[in-house]
Amino acid sequence: ETLLVDVDAVYIATPHLTHYELIKQALEAKKHVLCETPMVLDGTQAKELYALAERQGCLLMEANKTAHCPAFNHLMVMIKSGLIGEVVDVEASLSKLWDDNLSLREFDVQQAGGSFYELGSYPLLPIIKLLGTTYNRLSLYSRMKNGVDMYTKGIVHYDKAICSFKVGLGVKTEGNLVISGTKGYAYVPAPWWKTDFFELRYENQNDNKKFFYKWDGAGLRYEIQEFISSIVNHRHSSARLRIQESICMAEIMQQFTERRNFIEI
Repeated sequence: ETLLVDVDAVYIATPHLTHYELIKQALEAKKHVLCETPMVLDGTQAKELYALAERQGCLLMEANKTAHCPAFNHLMVMIKSGLIGEVVDVEASLSKLWDDNLSLREFDVQQAGGSFYELGSYPLLPIIKLLGTTYNRLSLYSRMKNGVDMYTKGIVHYDKAICSFKVGLGVKTEGNLVISGTKGYAYVPAPWWKTDFFELRYENQNDNKKFFYKWDGAGLRYEIQEFISSIVNHRHSSARLRIQESICMAEIMQQFTERRNFIEI
């Protein structure tokens, strides 16, 4: 309460299950909110909070560093312009090997631990950005331990595309991003979520194009810059991660929570 009296905006980077109440409290005090990803794990809560932000005349933005990375945004623009043709497949992976014997929040079922809650919003990002929020079916496969997923693979079915993602805290996989199209494909090596290089590859290798960028620091500056710019210019959402895209991610998290279309492996 004391903090909210003295500031114009807050950056919420607390454990997942505290986000909803803290965002709501800040918005009710008419403060702009930047909240660490995943913003919430429930689609209904996400819709409620964005509606509240609009009523209060405040900006609510999800702090997904990759979404605000200049190189990643350039990649999205290039693919949407048709440089690799029509997108028919997106494969995105992200994994970390951590000692699950440690008393970490990431392995605590009571604190929404697990690989999907912790990492899932990153590989979902390019899928939703390129193919939209309206998919036909989502299938989830998880390897569980002590109530949390040590590894999850998801298959997202669209009308004319099929996408997959893999996340793990106890399984190691190649952390790259491959976007397949009818004319070529885009390859982003690990760590693709901190994009500083990508390549567009074609049947004729002489047509391949490489793109190099600088990734500064931990990536916080990109999301904070967009946050401040949106406030100053009176924008209540960011095109880099649209409200409907953020809500879609929360709905997918909710589907995982409710174990819908879920198979344990």
